[in-house]
Amino acid sequence: MTAPAPDPRLRPFRGAAWALYLVVSVGFSSLVIFSVTKSVFEMSPGRPEAVPVQTPAVCASRLTALFEELEAERRNLSSIGKAAEADQRWMTFRNGWMVRMRALEAECALDEPLRSELKIAFTRLHQVMDLATVQATQVAGQLGPALDAFRAALAALPAS
Repeated sequence: MTAPAPDPRLRPFRGAAWALYLVVSVGFSSLVIFSVTKSVFEMSPGRPEAVPVQTPAVCASRLTALFEELEAERRNLSSIGKAAEADQRWMTFRNGWMVRMRALEAECALDEPLRSELKIAFTRLHQVMDLATVQATQVAGQLGPALDAFRAALAALPAS
């Protein structure tokens, strides 16, 4: 048994439906691609132009300060009032922190051959930031809703 032939009177409407489908799907896809690309560029700031080079000791102390700032913010993730908002707060913190990190990289002239150990320390701190970002995402997406539900259950209990 063969399928019946499409009604030729409806051909313009089928063409319009296909055109509308393509416009909507291409438009939506373009918006998603633009949004993701914009987000990636915002979250990955470039290294600024070279400025006066700092000594390795100054670089090490400022790198330690960046690490301590990162650790303090990471520890505060679970103490956020609404844990599901941890991811947004972390991304805001991360963007500012990465800008400061890139500026410090430029000041420390990591491409010089005598500063290879300093470059390794910066690489390790980047890894710590990546892992802390994964943790923040997990807190917001997995642990966050459970923490929020638990806090709501505690709030519903009568005070004794």
